[in-house]
Amino acid sequence: MSDITQGPPPLPAPAAPPSLPVTGEPVAFSWAGKTWGLAGLGFFNLFLTIITLGIYHFWAKTEVRRRLSASIRVNGEPLEYTGTGKELFLGFLIVLFAILLPFQLALFGANLYLGPAGGIVAFLILPFFWYLYGVAVYRARRYRRSRLRWRGVRGALAGSSWSYGWHNLWTSVVGSMTYGWLTPWRDNMLHRETMSATRFGDRPFKYLGKAGPLYPTYALAWVGSLVLLLLTLGFAAAVLWPASQPLRDAIAHAPTLDNGQPDWKSPEIKAHWPLIAGLIAAGYGFLALYGLIASVLWSLFYAREYRYFTGETALEGLRFNLEVKGWSLFWLFFSNTLMSLLTLTILSPVAEARVARYFVNRLSSEGLIDFAAIQQSQARLSKTGEGLAEAFDVEANSYFILSI
Repeated sequence: MSDITQGPPPLPAPAAPPSLPVTGEPVAFSWAGKTWGLAGLGFFNLFLTIITLGIYHFWAKTEVRRRLSASIRVNGEPLEYTGTGKELFLGFLIVLFAILLPFQLALFGANLYLGPAGGIVAFLILPFFWYLYGVAVYRARRYRRSRLRWRGVRGALAGSSWSYGWHNLWTSVVGSMTYGWLTPWRDNMLHRETMSATRFGDRPFKYLGKAGPLYPTYALAWVGSLVLLLLTLGFAAAVLWPASQPLRDAIAHAPTLDNGQPDWKSPEIKAHWPLIAGLIAAGYGFLALYGLIASVLWSLFYAREYRYFTGETALEGLRFNLEVKGWSLFWLFFSNTLMSLLTLTILSPVAEARVARYFVNRLSSEGLIDFAAIQQSQARLSKTGEGLAEAFDVEANSYFILSI
């Protein structure tokens, strides 16, 4: 039997360090407002805007934002909007006298002294105005976020509006050269620039999304819209061309003017004016039908974009999720647009409330966040509001809840 030398017994495994307690709280979003309760505010705002020759518009907009914010609850506590109508009014006056009027005078002088060549001057400054539009969008978002508070802590938007304006300009130019195929990349880049500069108190949001996942849905909408357009044109031609045969015969036999053109006031053509009106109405009907179906296709893309942008956003230990679908998104904006147009924008506050309710009720989060550790933002607060945004009517194509 061989001798086996046994070593010392193995040392016990080191004890695992005690796990640190997870601090923080989950976050839940809810809507607590009465959507149609803002209908009366719409009539009140219109009345005061008219009798003040438009000046009350800035206070009207502020009141709508204040009510919408108070209806949005985070963990049962409302948001607070602290902007004022005076800030918006002063911002507009500054832009009016510092930018808009000087440019209008410059264009008037160019047309007065240069004649037809003055149009060239106007064409050359168009890129500058589109650049200013991007600056206006960014500064409007900065103002709104700095005026929103929750538990006394306000938001902020760092970064440079001038940089954003430049990126908005050159991507628009290049995007038009690609027949729109740069759009997902452009939207993702601009969203990353904005969201990565957004703060809640002293804590930054993070956005790490890429454009690639957006392209399949974009291709579906782009190609689908093109095929739909060709089908609509073909179907319209198949219906309208035979229907126009009596009119074409009348034009062929109608007397002509000295320039060789048919006399549209002749009895032969006048007898077919109802047919002409019907053909024009049918043509617009086909275009409207195309627009509606194409809008549904593009709503699929924008719903996908909203979901993706939200899902790739984080704040500390929180990740966000947004459950929106293309059809419901289309119906929301179509019905809101129709409602605002039919009521001459009187019910625009109701439309904005419907958008806020739609998105808030579909927004959720995962994870925990320690709100007690978040300090107040040290970003400087401007004393004026969204002057450039007012000048370019930025909010005409966006809603408050989507731009905060």
